[in-house]
Amino acid sequence: MFKQFRNWLANNRRFLFSRYTKDSQETQEPERSLIELPQEIRAKLIERSEALPSNPGDQKAIADKLNEAFELWRANPENANNSIVIISSPVTAVSRILAETLENWAEQKQIPIRLMPLKARPDHVDMIKSKLKHYLEPELVEEDAETHQSEVVVIPNLSWCFLRSLDGLEGIDYLQSRLFDSFKDRFWIIGGGQVGWKYLNSVCNIEAYCGEVFTLPALNSEQLQEWFDPIVNDLDITFDSPRIDQKILDGDKDNKTNYFNRLADISNGVSTVAVQGFLKSIRYQETEAEQRLPDKLEAYELQKSPQKIIVAQIPKLPELPELEPADRYLLYSLLLHGDLTISALAESLGDLQAEVQARVQVLRHQGVVEQRGKMIKINPIHYPNIKKELTSNNFVIDQR
Repeated sequence: MFKQFRNWLANNRRFLFSRYTKDSQETQEPERSLIELPQEIRAKLIERSEALPSNPGDQKAIADKLNEAFELWRANPENANNSIVIISSPVTAVSRILAETLENWAEQKQIPIRLMPLKARPDHVDMIKSKLKHYLEPELVEEDAETHQSEVVVIPNLSWCFLRSLDGLEGIDYLQSRLFDSFKDRFWIIGGGQVGWKYLNSVCNIEAYCGEVFTLPALNSEQLQEWFDPIVNDLDITFDSPRIDQKILDGDKDNKTNYFNRLADISNGVSTVAVQGFLKSIRYQETEAEQRLPDKLEAYELQKSPQKIIVAQIPKLPELPELEPADRYLLYSLLLHGDLTISALAESLGDLQAEVQARVQVLRHQGVVEQRGKMIKINPIHYPNIKKELTSNNFVIDQR
């Protein structure tokens, strides 16, 4: 079981877990800023960023809540809550954090895990329920109640189980019935996004069927600094001085501390946004270094020679381009579902595919959304400003 779990994690890492925005046709941030770097340094930065494990702060927060909820259920399976929902920002790969956290957790608990191996939302909405039934229905065999073993069921991403459309909630209806029926013998671990969770609560009251709902807390500057330190040390990155007004505000803090305070602030403590902001801030600068060279009298004189260094400038987000009303609904749907194909996006909006495709092309050119293969999602570096834009236009965007 553990081997199967690790294979699932390895085989789907690239598909599910990429932190680096690279649209298949458009050059967007942070790629646009990184183009200025030497190719070798650029490749190292991207490789190291993609190889970062989930932030230890996120993993610890999840593991602590899992332990608490699971032990309460195992001690009293007939009366305790039999599920925990882990909610993250809509641009965070919650499935990645869950997978990397659960690999160690499952080994410690020594309990069978049934992992729903969906890699994406089914292409046709009417297939969602049947896919869920295939993975989650118990075997059609008679089992001795005394030998029956409890199990943990993991749904890495609840967003793949629904589509906001006429028939798109059948999968959620089915999940709610299973959560209710398997109260004694199954413990559920479900990952999801905040916007999607808010929507499902409003239309079908899904929280009433679940136990604890835990929202990942924002990462602070210390957690981000510790997370990025291996990259900073490996590439010998130095940190630019903050503006004079920021120096006055922050007092005696050094450049590195100021940098990560700012990164935590602009990213809202969201790991994916922090990675993008970090990459966008990296520059290659020329500086002068003093060298001691012998003169004709065997004495030494100081001579300045130019050197190139890697500098992390004060991080900042790109400006969000002006959006049309139709763009706001499109972006909201992407936040709601995490990622979508053009056909699914059009179905969720109730618009023609050609119209949706045209708006997606404009937003891709502006760097607001990215597309890889058939899948479209929001470029995380724009998420904080998109959230502000949608909130100010009365869209329900919860918390981070």
